[in-house]
Amino acid sequence: MIRSRRRQSDQRRRVLSIALFLVISIAVSAAGYWWYKSRIEPSPWAEQVNVLILGIDYVSGATARRSDTIFVASLREGDVRVLSIPRDTRVKFPDGRVEKVNAAYAFGGAELARAVISNFLGVEIKYYIVIDYEGFEKLIDLAGGVTLTVEKPLKDDKTKPPIDIPAGTQKFNGKMALAYVRYRDPVTGDFGRLQRQKQLLEALLRQRAPMKSLNDLQQFVTAAQRYIETNLAPVSLYRLAQRLQNLRPEQVQIKQIPGESICKSAKEGGCYIEPDPVRTAQIVNKMLRGMDVVTADEVRVKVLNGSGVTGLARRVGELLRNEGFSVVHIGNADRFDYPESYIIDITGNPRKIELLRERSLRRLLKVVKPEELSATMKGLAAKGVTGDGADAIIILGQDFHVSEK
Repeated sequence: MIRSRRRQSDQRRRVLSIALFLVISIAVSAAGYWWYKSRIEPSPWAEQVNVLILGIDYVSGATARRSDTIFVASLREGDVRVLSIPRDTRVKFPDGRVEKVNAAYAFGGAELARAVISNFLGVEIKYYIVIDYEGFEKLIDLAGGVTLTVEKPLKDDKTKPPIDIPAGTQKFNGKMALAYVRYRDPVTGDFGRLQRQKQLLEALLRQRAPMKSLNDLQQFVTAAQRYIETNLAPVSLYRLAQRLQNLRPEQVQIKQIPGESICKSAKEGGCYIEPDPVRTAQIVNKMLRGMDVVTADEVRVKVLNGSGVTGLARRVGELLRNEGFSVVHIGNADRFDYPESYIIDITGNPRKIELLRERSLRRLLKVVKPEELSATMKGLAAKGVTGDGADAIIILGQDFHVSEK
């Protein structure tokens, strides 16, 4: 049965995962050459290691600074996986109380945040890196800026300062880059933000910091360290840089902890995000434990209405998106008299199809291969709908009904 979930609440201004890779893959690369000759210690990077990344927001008049952005980066040989934790996610603290995860930094700094998040995810996190808005901007500038192509103008007069980024290919300085990753449009929401952070990350990975000599590296490190709080020793940063210096964009994965947005009275906790325990466990296993697990966002689905019920494909597509699946197309089938509903297995990955059935559509849909519905595939092709870009095509027949619960 499909379970309808409300989308996660807006997350106010976030310093996104690019700060991680600026701090680690650029500043760290510089630090290594300077410090490696002067200090030797055991390296934590021989195996997989998890690093907590906190982006700290400054709010005028606030008595304590909370982490506005929270990431856990799993670093391994030739691979980096970044797990984003929404700041309003409710978690248990060591004293037993339940609070939003971003309060941990305000209550006990990076060490408490590290302990709380380690317990929440069930994984060991030894190290942390903390950066604020000013640090993000400065590191972008120290790296020489970043060139990006913006597909459409990004404008928001409600933020301070207002965001106004024109379309086109352009060189971003620190302030522009921060505005780019802070922007949230009403259509794509946090998914759009995730796409922008990936774009910025890929651009940074394609370019290298403008450092031509040891003196350049030393000056960069001296400047960069003013904006970073970390429990990593310089030589550890160097050895980390060795593992990241040849990283390609396709070797970096970024995902977000799933959850449901809930709003109650202020006495009952106000608005917060309740994490989905099953989906969270799956993503943690994949991203931080290195297990070979298929997650919903990796399943690409086309949803077609073959029943004649107006708006059925759109409703099912929305519900699937709320479950985390990647719905790449919503439309009509080649006809509206399908008595049965089908999942047409396009790519032949049984784990993806089974996840699709178990999570949301197990009641009525029959799994078939494209050759079993050859006439249907021809009819869909005539309408311009093919299996390209999808793991499965769902045809909703007259036997399919959406639960209103």
